[in-house]
Amino acid sequence: MKRLLIFLNLLLLVLISCQNETSQTELIVVAGTGNSGFEDGLNAELFKPIRLTQYKNNSILFADINNHAIRILAENGEVTTIAGGPENKGFADGKCDSAKFNSPHGVAYNKVSNKIYVASATNHVIREITESENKEFFVTTIAGIPEKSGYKDGAIDSALFNSPHGVLVREDGALIVIDIGNAKLRLIKDGFVSTLAGKTENDPLTVDFYYPIDLAFDGNDILIADAGNNKIFRIKPGESAEEIILQDTLNTPHGITADENGNIYIADMGTNRILKIDKDGSLSTIVDKTTDTTKVSNLKKPAAVLFDRGFVWIADLDNHQIKRIAIK
Repeated sequence: MKRLLIFLNLLLLVLISCQNETSQTELIVVAGTGNSGFEDGLNAELFKPIRLTQYKNNSILFADINNHAIRILAENGEVTTIAGGPENKGFADGKCDSAKFNSPHGVAYNKVSNKIYVASATNHVIREITESENKEFFVTTIAGIPEKSGYKDGAIDSALFNSPHGVLVREDGALIVIDIGNAKLRLIKDGFVSTLAGKTENDPLTVDFYYPIDLAFDGNDILIADAGNNKIFRIKPGESAEEIILQDTLNTPHGITADENGNIYIADMGTNRILKIDKDGSLSTIVDKTTDTTKVSNLKKPAAVLFDRGFVWIADLDNHQIKRIAIK
């Protein structure tokens, strides 16, 4: 009898362990009702969230493209809009209650200076959002000429971009921008814009970008998701640019992120999958289009991924939701 009780206890521990493992890897909705709209709060409505970045107090900052807004997702699932909105479509700097955006894409946060950066795609500029001591936000254009597209390096007030889609903050405070219309990787530093990599012979690193749409740091390297080429590139600034050869065929890789262990995660929009590339190069699927529980609908055009605190966060574009899944 004693042996039987020991066996049953061990079996119970195994079952509990399996249940915990399943719950930890469940894809859950953190924000969004599944319907398009514009509403803050715990029952927030989103309209095509497209980019994510880490923000302070364990929150996530995201660009809500069709609401033309920059919004914060708190740890408890509450959404707060800090700039823009569907009634503020266009271009205007100033206080955040009157500032205007047109289809903002990339977002980044400098935790040292407490500044937010936005790749304002349709405005063809890079914007900066600062926060005052009384918690008011203010929007300023810091690079590019508003609503004028083109390609030109030089001083930030005369440089030109063509639909910048992503932005990163380097440790020294410099900004790295993926300039999709020019198929180039740009650098904003010390008041000047320069080109880090691109597809013409005059670029420092010649790369055959076609539709480079997202970027992420992997240590000091820069990872590029090229949706047009269906390829992933690794850029070592000033040194080399190479394609990461995968054991799978991608279909519109739209988002990319990496964890502290060198694993890479890809939002493959065309196949509605989230993929993982181990640091040894092996590839696996962690979320696919068949994922379905009573709580979660299938992914519909996952646009971005972000690794943060043991989770991969997903901007589920056509479900108008932000989701996450725990990573072991």
